[in-house]
Amino acid sequence: MGTSFVKQSSVKMSNPENKEPKKDQVKQGQSNSNARPLSIEGPSTSNNAERPQIPPQPLPNQPRQPTNLQGLLKYAMDAAQSDDLENKSQVYPLDEEKKTFLNEALSSLTVNVIEELQKAVQILSNVNNLRADDDSLEYENVLERMADFVDNIDIANDFYKIGGFSIFQPCLNSLHSNIRWRIADIIAELAQNNPFCQDKLLEAGVFPVLLSMIDTDPSEQARIKALYAVSCIVRGHPASLKYIDMNDGYSVLLRAMQSSIEKLQIKSAFLLSSLCSRNNANDVKYILVKMGFIEQAAGLLGRMNLQPTVREQLLRVLSGMVNDNFLPALKECRRSQLCLRSTLEQLLTELKPVENQDEIDMCSELLDKVFSESDTLQER
Repeated sequence: MGTSFVKQSSVKMSNPENKEPKKDQVKQGQSNSNARPLSIEGPSTSNNAERPQIPPQPLPNQPRQPTNLQGLLKYAMDAAQSDDLENKSQVYPLDEEKKTFLNEALSSLTVNVIEELQKAVQILSNVNNLRADDDSLEYENVLERMADFVDNIDIANDFYKIGGFSIFQPCLNSLHSNIRWRIADIIAELAQNNPFCQDKLLEAGVFPVLLSMIDTDPSEQARIKALYAVSCIVRGHPASLKYIDMNDGYSVLLRAMQSSIEKLQIKSAFLLSSLCSRNNANDVKYILVKMGFIEQAAGLLGRMNLQPTVREQLLRVLSGMVNDNFLPALKECRRSQLCLRSTLEQLLTELKPVENQDEIDMCSELLDKVFSESDTLQER
């Protein structure tokens, strides 16, 4: 609960040895060559070849390389002091005023993350009072600040424990789209590869709200972020599949795949692909077959203006559907009305090996799996 972050800081460090050489030092010739080896060697001669090679020596009086913020400060101070040795006969210790200033500067760089999140939750608890014509900038800044922290799994779990999940429903239902998409993005960060938060988010009841946003939110950005959040909750979390079925989530994903928003098409196809590729996915495949997914995918693949990324994801979903020779999917793909065979063959003539090798491989595999003569004759 006492997690803290240290802000990144940038300090320019000067090397006290990188000075212009004095004239009398230049005249000394080879006497100082070992202490400061040349960075560019001259041409090799026979005399030089006979001489024993002397390994380069480190520069003298170099401070130890810093490994933390305090070490960095000491490094800079040591470098500055050594730089002044030629001009100053004595080095005086810091007075109390300077010590106090440096201690306060270091303290200001340390943030108590949990305290920051508690303050954010307190502010966002008033988001219900925000009207459509009110300025939402303060709330947006708080959400951006929150997003900087919650991608850490431990902090994400602590965020639930301090009651942070209470802000989801009011923020998701806000009249301001900038608040809706930002909170959906935070939900995605909390859920990603985090089974604890995935469970708690389902219990919090955000799943049907997110699905509704994908379908009906007037903001394109809010729809995209809501689908991102759903994907992060579902992937790698089998318990969430029943929530998709209960809330007609597969229909939402199919409609998103048919939308005019390219990112929605890509993200929905990617999620369906991951669901069909997991172990024991026949129940999901069967639902998609009954809902007409293969027919929709075949129609989309035949479009002339289909984006390459969407095309690739559709091919991945179809490949997942026919994996393990899943017969209902194979039969649907072989329906002559879909013209899937001719579509795949046409793609093979259009795709370029250098740019689209993965898609070429998937088209070839689908043709082999679905339309091989031995399989179709055995089915008859």
